[in-house]
Amino acid sequence: MKLRMTDQLHISSVSKDTLAPGMEIEVSDSLGNELLKKHPDKVEQIKEKAERKPRNKAEKPDANK
Repeated sequence: MKLRMTDQLHISSVSKDTLAPGMEIEVSDSLGNELLKKHPDKVEQIKEKAERKPRNKAEKPDANK
């Protein structure tokens, strides 16, 4: 799950530094749900776009794969 910080938050298990507004972090679904529940005014979930599958086996996957 990807989250975007809407306010400053310090989470020692994710980062040694305070997470700044606008910063994006990736966490497990369970931790993300917990953060959204505990800090709804400081964290928002980023809706990820579904990845496009290659049209055929000869087409190379996206560069980040």
